[in-house]
Amino acid sequence: MDGAATRNPGASDATTNRDCHQTEDLASPKSGAAKMSKVRVVLRAGAFVGFSAGILTAYEARRALTPAEGQERLGSRYLARLTDGLLRIFGAELLVQGQHTHEGGALIVANHQSALDIGVMLSLFQGVLLSRHDVADWPLLGRLAKHGDTIFVDREDRRSGAAALREIRRRAKQGRTVVAFPEGGTSPGDSVLEFHPGTFAAVRSLDVPIIPVGIAYSPAIPFEKESFPKHMAKIAARPRTRIAVHLGEPLPPSPDARSAAEAARSRVEGLVANGRRVLDHVPR
Repeated sequence: MDGAATRNPGASDATTNRDCHQTEDLASPKSGAAKMSKVRVVLRAGAFVGFSAGILTAYEARRALTPAEGQERLGSRYLARLTDGLLRIFGAELLVQGQHTHEGGALIVANHQSALDIGVMLSLFQGVLLSRHDVADWPLLGRLAKHGDTIFVDREDRRSGAAALREIRRRAKQGRTVVAFPEGGTSPGDSVLEFHPGTFAAVRSLDVPIIPVGIAYSPAIPFEKESFPKHMAKIAARPRTRIAVHLGEPLPPSPDARSAAEAARSRVEGLVANGRRVLDHVPR
């Protein structure tokens, strides 16, 4: 028996067990779900890029034939088409309660949880969007937003803020619908942060109703300290995202911007809670 190889049963069994566990992991439901999530991200990203390229090409062709005074509204229409496509491609299901029936200008204010909020609001209202300045740099969406009827604001720059308020007032006087997220950033979950009064000051003394909107998600998709592509990849990995959108009754114009902001925030908070109750009773 001298010189014969010595068998180590423990080592062999450990190797066999490790191989079995690896095989089980690859075949496990969790592993399969992770693979499907990656496939969704790739397919949806590809679909969105292709769809966006088509929308941008069509927009540029129409823009070349449109007089300068009509190009802002043209950009808004195509931006709404782009965001509507984004919602469909990324598996968003809207559950909408209430209607916006007011004719003429209006200020629509909502809570802000996700980048999808922009798509939701523009898809429903096709208005002038008040947006933070860095949205202009977002892939595809930002390019069309710059050509559309979008008001960009850098909230750290007073001059930018003042210019944005003047633009809101000008558009409202023209009878346009202005969409804004007065929290000034995204909030975690269903909580609604304090509304900044500046947006409300812009329509002070104008006969412009303030329409509160509450947005709730299932499952939640917080948009905090991450890039737009990374945030959208998280959404794309899901089979679907349900979004409850509740429109409240118009609030009357108020000469006091701070009081108007507080009243709107309170109403939006209630609408978000209503949306959450609806989502909790929808079969998964």
